[in-house]
Amino acid sequence: MSNHPDIIVVGSGASGLAAAVSAARMGRTTLLLDQRPAAGGTGGFSGLTTLCGLYDDAGEWLNDGFPREFAEMVGEAPAIRMGKTWVLPYHPEHFREVAARLLAQTPKLQARWNTPLTNVLVEGGRIAHLNNIQVSAVIDCSGSAEVARAIGAECLATDETTQAPAILFPLRGVTRTLNTPADAAQALLPLARAGLPPLNFQPSLDPGTVTVKFTGRADQVSHVVQFLREHVRGFEHCETQQKEFIPAQRAGQMIVGQYVLTGADVMAGRKFPDAVARCAWPIEQWNAAGVVRFRYLPKGTHYEIPARSLRAARVQNLFMAGKTISADVDAIASARVMGCCLATGAAAGNLAAASLESARSS
Repeated sequence: MSNHPDIIVVGSGASGLAAAVSAARMGRTTLLLDQRPAAGGTGGFSGLTTLCGLYDDAGEWLNDGFPREFAEMVGEAPAIRMGKTWVLPYHPEHFREVAARLLAQTPKLQARWNTPLTNVLVEGGRIAHLNNIQVSAVIDCSGSAEVARAIGAECLATDETTQAPAILFPLRGVTRTLNTPADAAQALLPLARAGLPPLNFQPSLDPGTVTVKFTGRADQVSHVVQFLREHVRGFEHCETQQKEFIPAQRAGQMIVGQYVLTGADVMAGRKFPDAVARCAWPIEQWNAAGVVRFRYLPKGTHYEIPARSLRAARVQNLFMAGKTISADVDAIASARVMGCCLATGAAAGNLAAASLESARSS
């Protein structure tokens, strides 16, 4: 690949992977940049073990194409019901392996790792250079609007009242049944009575293991695990082999686009003439105390995300996907989940590629 790729994608999580592969499959030379040493993002490195947002409330696929292709490659077991939603369990290491395989097998696609965003030059309302590389279109899949913030584009932001970060870690040696919300609530009651930060249990493919979402501090994890051993039946021999506990960001900053998706759009199951992705995940908001609030869409309902929410408002060749789409704090609390990130990533890759064809023919 020359030093003049058609499209640069920043960030290689679910949305960045989908955007880069989709753009390259459209015949565009594509460069993927990431500060990490490998692809995976939140899906591969945070400790998550469930892929959310792929299905409607009946467990049917919402988005075909790349989202389904990737999920079928990553999934090692059927989708399972979790409360009122459906999720796909997976192993993070397998997520990373599949991502690496797709990148290696896609022609016209190159990746550069350990590469932070250093500079972005805008000329005539378009991004002309990024990291001193001439480029025709850019897709911001950073999760924190890195490209937009570098050029002073308008952004919206979440905070710890709606999208507080969480620490995720596997807890092995659990013999208690946690299949229903009632089961989990009973197990968590002693922690609440002791005044400890609340936990949330997620399913794992490994027998006797659950994935814990913890909104407390990293230095509290060992104390919470010890408390579970001593005070909660079925956790007497639980342990985690994880050594580092780094908070994962649920959402950060969203780029203001040609249309700002709203929480009202989500709850109404709104449809758009320029729709490029579908989602049915509830509005899921977490505060700094670890308290979650779910607002579920009406039964049998999904909403759509318009192409205008993937196009920056004032920078002609800047697109966005995943956690950076143009959405308010309520809408992003639904659209940030990985199944939707895969869908908006693939859509952004296709939109960016198509925009270059349109520019050439006009």
